[in-house]
Amino acid sequence: MPDDAGPGDGAGCKSGGRDSLLKDYILQLKGITKEFPGVKALDNMQFFLKRGSIHALIGENGAGKSTLMKVLSGVYTPDTGQIILDGIPERIANPIDAERKGISIVYQELSVFPTTTVSENVFTTNPPKNKAGFINYRKMHKEVRKLLDTYGFTDIDEKATIRNLSVGRQQIIEILRAVKQNAKVLILDEPTSALTERETEVLMEIMRTLNKEGVSIIYISHRLEEIFQICDTVTIMRDGQYIKTLAVENTSKDELVKYMVGRDVVYQYGAGSNEIGEELLRVENLTYKKEVKNVSFSLHRGEVLGLAGLEGAGRTEVLECLFGICHAQEGKIFLEGEEIRISSPEAAKANGLAYLTKDRKNKGLYLRMSIADNVLAANVDRFTRKGLMQFQAARSSAMEYREKFQIKTPDVDKKVSQLSGGNQQKVLLSMWISRKPQILLIDEPTRGIDVGTKEAIHRLIRDFAKQGMGVIMVSSDMPELIGASDRIVSMYEGRISGQLKLEQITEERIMAQTSGLTIDTKESET
Repeated sequence: MPDDAGPGDGAGCKSGGRDSLLKDYILQLKGITKEFPGVKALDNMQFFLKRGSIHALIGENGAGKSTLMKVLSGVYTPDTGQIILDGIPERIANPIDAERKGISIVYQELSVFPTTTVSENVFTTNPPKNKAGFINYRKMHKEVRKLLDTYGFTDIDEKATIRNLSVGRQQIIEILRAVKQNAKVLILDEPTSALTERETEVLMEIMRTLNKEGVSIIYISHRLEEIFQICDTVTIMRDGQYIKTLAVENTSKDELVKYMVGRDVVYQYGAGSNEIGEELLRVENLTYKKEVKNVSFSLHRGEVLGLAGLEGAGRTEVLECLFGICHAQEGKIFLEGEEIRISSPEAAKANGLAYLTKDRKNKGLYLRMSIADNVLAANVDRFTRKGLMQFQAARSSAMEYREKFQIKTPDVDKKVSQLSGGNQQKVLLSMWISRKPQILLIDEPTRGIDVGTKEAIHRLIRDFAKQGMGVIMVSSDMPELIGASDRIVSMYEGRISGQLKLEQITEERIMAQTSGLTIDTKESET
């Protein structure tokens, strides 16, 4: 693979000529431009996918990656440009047309049918039928069972209702649906953002298997370490434009980040940079079903407290108990030394708590509503006077935080669904920080967010702590957890398994504690 670009900019054309080189590419996107009101999402974009390649497409949130893939999969029609598939110019009318032509996409946002079975979600199109023309459920279940077993998901019941599966498992079912469609080109848009480490490993194996079977894959991910694990080529986008294409083996994370953001990024997480104040929150013997067992810890003003643990360790449930979403069976919560009862999210808000869920698209944001309306939704109590809603006050607040958090949008009337993932996360922050809480509970603050926006989010979190707020942060990103936390509490199977002061924090100690291993208590004592 040449050092730079596909054939679109002339790089790499060796003896044999341009036509010979183009035959190596199953997909060519040339001069793709797409404009929306006030935004040029794609600007003369080009992308070339080699046959049998696993090709990464990367860039900051808002760079245009998802828009380009929606053009390829028939969701959007390009204003200008050409799509050439297998050497033939194509006009892709809609997503069904794209699938007929051998292009399948798995979006970051789940598109499952929650009340139907696993099998029905795999066979959303062309289910097996009997002689009478009705769906042959027995054959359908049998084929899906075989598919699940082939890829190692023996514990997933093909007859289970999809909404009863974890978000990660629902994502796996979407991927298997694409597998079943026998695609020539498979697009995976942030496929691991909701997966556990084990599920991610299985996904990588599925990709390698498909690749050996002749499927060419476009892989979009903000997790750069995954690019180096699974991809052979990487194309970088910025501001809707093509920047560069590189062989993965000839580049580095630092180089990719530089091309993505147009500058060198020195990522300062900020751990240890604040003055830690008095105790703000104390939790004693918190217990919730089988997920949280006798959990006790404290939080101080100005402190970012990291909550470490493997998937299913109970971290999210602790936050949800503190915010009144889950109702603890036992335990006490003290705020500034006084015991409080939090029986609902309303009670939590009244006590100065704010909660940013990791599932921002389904539980955190109203995607079909504007930025201003989302800010209003989190602050109905604040923006109601004598029974009347103060819409202008809510709009002014939204405008203030759009500027403060640098949300990339022309105005606050834009629907949240039209924003990039990083800007959506900033809207979620605006909703809750506008309430001026004492305590911020934040679950996976930068999941699915590019490195530049990640830096901005952490700068905001550190600013909140400097103002005297206490922050409890759950993160599965080890560098983030280590770099952002002033102190870490580890969980294992619903219990506190250890605590680490700033000077004691290492990846090895965290991994030991979150795996239920005992380390030197003198070193980990707080």
